[in-house]
Amino acid sequence: MEPSQDTIIEAKEELMVSPLSGENPIRRTAYFIKPCMEDSTNPTHYISSGGTATVTSNHVKLPLEVIYSGWYYPHREWKTWVQQMQHKYEYMWIKAGIDQAIKASTFLIRRNDELIQELAQRWRSKTNTFVFPWGEATITLEDVKVCWGYSVMGVPFSSPLVSDDEKEVEQELITIFRMFFKSKAKRADHSPWMKYFMTNNESQVVHEAFLSLWLSRFVFPGRSNQSILKSVFPIAIHLARGTKLALAPAVLANIYRDLSLLNNKIRIVTVVMLEVILWAPFQLVQVWALERFPALQPCPHVVEQGQLLMAKWHTVNVVKHYNLKLILDSSNGFIWCPFVNSPPLQLHNKNDKWVCKNPNFDDELESFARCMRVSELVGTKCIEQYWPNRVSMQFGMDQDIPGMLVPYNENPWISYSEPILDTNLYIALSARHQPNVTSRYYHWWKQSKPSKGGNKHDDCVVSSSKRVIPLSLKKESCRSFGPPPGFTCKQIKREHEHEHDFDEMGKCSIIELSSSSSEGTCFGDEEVENDQAVSSPLSLSVEEARSVKYDRNGVKIKNSFCDRDGIDDMEREYASPCIEEIASNLESRIRKLERVVASLKQQN
Repeated sequence: MEPSQDTIIEAKEELMVSPLSGENPIRRTAYFIKPCMEDSTNPTHYISSGGTATVTSNHVKLPLEVIYSGWYYPHREWKTWVQQMQHKYEYMWIKAGIDQAIKASTFLIRRNDELIQELAQRWRSKTNTFVFPWGEATITLEDVKVCWGYSVMGVPFSSPLVSDDEKEVEQELITIFRMFFKSKAKRADHSPWMKYFMTNNESQVVHEAFLSLWLSRFVFPGRSNQSILKSVFPIAIHLARGTKLALAPAVLANIYRDLSLLNNKIRIVTVVMLEVILWAPFQLVQVWALERFPALQPCPHVVEQGQLLMAKWHTVNVVKHYNLKLILDSSNGFIWCPFVNSPPLQLHNKNDKWVCKNPNFDDELESFARCMRVSELVGTKCIEQYWPNRVSMQFGMDQDIPGMLVPYNENPWISYSEPILDTNLYIALSARHQPNVTSRYYHWWKQSKPSKGGNKHDDCVVSSSKRVIPLSLKKESCRSFGPPPGFTCKQIKREHEHEHDFDEMGKCSIIELSSSSSEGTCFGDEEVENDQAVSSPLSLSVEEARSVKYDRNGVKIKNSFCDRDGIDDMEREYASPCIEEIASNLESRIRKLERVVASLKQQN
């Protein structure tokens, strides 16, 4: 089934009821996000066969160590650099659509591990949604745009450099990048990079260097490992020239990817302590929950008009709730549309013409429409499915039984950026009625609600996959995790370190999980190498994720993060020492695992 290229809203007369009680039936014209299940189709209640991964307790505790490698706290020197660069380049940031996102990187979001764990247990990787007893919800492109300030509009983030001037700037950055390899660290770490350019602020590439640090640390931290990522240089150069790049879909894809990884990890039944490394910026996951569950909210800061929403939660301590599960599962505790002015469009029909006072009407409408269109999101070494039709009420639309469709375009970007012209969207935005659900959706969901006794095998095969890849290819899968390719695999330090150039406040946490009563070990989309979780999802083949794409003008679009050799960001002459250290650390992990197994045998 292929959706129309220019419409995303379906208007039809339906019997609508309250989503909570199924009461107050009324027949009216309702507006749904396409695609919806056809009336003649008999919907399958597949959610009841293991849609969620909520762990049932049998009083056996499993320690799960979660490493939040993408959750960086801002350092005071970074805030100073942002302020210095803002005075000179803010006009260019606004043009590129990153001004709010850069400012957001100066906010400190204190992590609540229990909240993230509870949300991850409810994640369903087949649909990339959280499944609650009362319905589905998810982090959308609108959340990424409103909360974090990333743009959903613009050209692909992997667009190549074209002009000679751009290539000269890249070469200058690479020259300085290589200079750091002569240091003891043999890499360009964040703090030395920042200090170098703050003291050499007359450099011709200081703006690009600033953006390279921002991208490596806060936007795509998944492979930087606290080092500057050479692959972001072209992105930084585009942004420094005011080119708007669509960063929101890439960031959201990475979050979906790591939520699936964490969810799969939680479902593993084993007696060996395991760890999982998350690279995506999970601050957004926590802020998403705080915005939509009022009972979770501590005392946020007052945000002035025009200020980024993330400022509400800067340095705020999230209170630990003993009844966290009850809060998340409460049918009336979720706010579907928490953002008062999103989209900032006040539409009305005047003399058969749609009128809006917002001077940026076209861009805002196109941006909101992209948030509501089913598409594929291209991230770093991953392609994730985006299903806003499953959470229509988050956009103020009505909800019907969602339809599923197979990806219909070889190039996800072309389908994502296709222009939208939909009169039904204008009508729906002008109506602004209280969103409800169809009567058939209400009864479908009642029968589909997650059950405690779901089929455990079904629970392990859900995935937002295009196709299954052979096990032999999993270790080089485009959604495979472990230490970032090309960087040294250092042991995770259990103790708090002393002074560090870039305050790494509590990136490591140990979460006690209750095991399920299953007798077998269910690995789902994940492998376990030694004592570490390694993502091997069934989402796409290696060649698909690493292939060269073309834009509508026939120009090659190469995803610089999907390199074939895996060491493009490190100089090849340093590859051998890196491999030796990886091998050494791997042996150390194997010995650790052997000691744990021996200890367990003695206990038995």
